[in-house]
Amino acid sequence: MDTREGAGKERDLRQVSRKYLVFYLRVFDGMSSKILGHLVDISEKGIMLVGDNPIPVGEDYRLRMRLPTQMKDHTEVIFTATSRWCKNDANPDFYLVGFQINELEPSARELIGSLIKDFSYNEDH
Repeated sequence: MDTREGAGKERDLRQVSRKYLVFYLRVFDGMSSKILGHLVDISEKGIMLVGDNPIPVGEDYRLRMRLPTQMKDHTEVIFTATSRWCKNDANPDFYLVGFQINELEPSARELIGSLIKDFSYNEDH
C-alpha cells in the first residue's frame, strides 16, 4: 500500500537531515494509549514511524512521544503532525509512515532538539 500525497513537498522535506536515535521510542495517538508506531527517524520537520497498521494520509494527529529519560522535567513530548505518506515496510507485516511536524511550541521544539542532540547516532540515511 503506497498512499503518497504531495510528492513535491515530500521531496523538499527529504532534504532535511534526519537523525536516527539509539532508542526505539513509542509514539501514541493523542492522549490515548493507542500506539501508532515506533520512531524510526526524526528531524524538527518530521518523523517516520514503523507500525502494525496503515495510517490514512493527509490527516492531522496530536502525537505523544515518550522520551527515553526524563528531559527538562518531562517524560514525553506532545506535538501535532500531518500524515504525508504510508507504505509497506520491507517486512510486509509492518507499515512505514511519514509525518510532517506542524508548528512546534517552544518547549516541544527544545525537547525534540535535545532528543536529537543527546540520543542520535547517525546524521543521514
